[in-house]
Amino acid sequence: MATATARSRPITTWRRRVRNLPSSPPPSAVVSSSSIPGEPTSAEAEWTMFTWADWAAKQIQADYVERAQTFARQQMKMSEEVIKTGRLEALVIGALAPIEADLPLQAQLEALYWRHLLLELGQALVMMQETTKGARVFGALALRFSIDPSGRRAAAVAAAPPALVRHPAARHFEREVYTHWAQAAQLLGRDPRGVHERAVHRGLWVHRHQRPLDHYVPTLRGKAFWSSSELPAAQALEAAYADILAECRALMSGDPNATFAHYRSRVVTSGGWSDVQFYAGCQKDVAHCNLCPRTAAVIASQPRLNSVIFGSHFFSRLVRGTHLSAHCGPSNFRLRCHLGLIVPPGVRIRVGDEIREWRAGECLIFDDSFEHEVWHEGADDRVVLICDMWHPDLDLHETVHPLLSDKQMEAMRQAQAGTHQPLQQRTYSTGENVVRSP
Repeated sequence: MATATARSRPITTWRRRVRNLPSSPPPSAVVSSSSIPGEPTSAEAEWTMFTWADWAAKQIQADYVERAQTFARQQMKMSEEVIKTGRLEALVIGALAPIEADLPLQAQLEALYWRHLLLELGQALVMMQETTKGARVFGALALRFSIDPSGRRAAAVAAAPPALVRHPAARHFEREVYTHWAQAAQLLGRDPRGVHERAVHRGLWVHRHQRPLDHYVPTLRGKAFWSSSELPAAQALEAAYADILAECRALMSGDPNATFAHYRSRVVTSGGWSDVQFYAGCQKDVAHCNLCPRTAAVIASQPRLNSVIFGSHFFSRLVRGTHLSAHCGPSNFRLRCHLGLIVPPGVRIRVGDEIREWRAGECLIFDDSFEHEVWHEGADDRVVLICDMWHPDLDLHETVHPLLSDKQMEAMRQAQAGTHQPLQQRTYSTGENVVRSP
């Protein structure tokens, strides 16, 4: 029997570069506390970003510092262009901290570099298991954006065009700071909710459990679970259940470990997670689609599925004993639909505060920008078809199209026309960083 092929994803961040990462402690080991690790002392609150970066760099070996400098220059490019556009735009998007607004342009760009370098150094410290020091770095960066005695950012938001205020990438850097800070708190055995709640108070997210990093539109309805009765694409998947299940079983009849591509992710704390992917980023994995033509066809026939440029569609397999730790997907543009195929008892998912189980032949649909966690305590493999679909409230023309490159826009147009481009490289997104095994 033909088997699925596995292709590796490029390694582009600190986590993707290192396999032996510190693991989050189990929930029982996390202690609740009103204090947040990494809060700057009164003396540290007076430090400049340069002083913090100099301190952090001295804690790290030289080659890591060089990598951090390279990453910082790469990551700051977009914010650099925003700063050059104007102060109002930079304050609203979050390219400038409010206390940097009145600096000369060159000084603003220097501050931007030191902030990005410090964020990279903080991640490197955590990677090196110097988590307490990493938390101090993230706390300093969070403080940098909270200092605004004259209300500069609020004034900029009030004066800015609504489209700029609603930009999905607005305040991305600050969201990233709080995301890493919360992760550091949890690694230290502390309850991360204090960091999450502070981020909500800062207006970075609306819900404590819903914390996407890459794209966030707060006006989209935010709820953990959705019903297939609300989503025609999910109904189409359920109607094709028998055909999809037959193709899935045909793949499983051989050696699943050879057929399903394995990947490593920090969210997999035990067991194993693997997949057979059909579409990603509006591109088609031709070999996989040829193995399961009816599954591929029903996905391609649904406009709210086939055009998800920031998503993918695949059979997902969990072996018994798997635990996926709590994490959030990268965007609230999409919902994630799981069509239950092979579903043994004892497999559960928590989304927000609610726990549910899969059922064969039914779609379990959730907003994966909400924090979610999975336990497989059953006896056999669990397999579902995962399909990303656009959020029903999302206006693609207004919100998504302006974010796309010409290449992405063309891939989306071809997918909508039913002529998908061939997939060049397999990708997958959980909101955490993933490395596939070749």
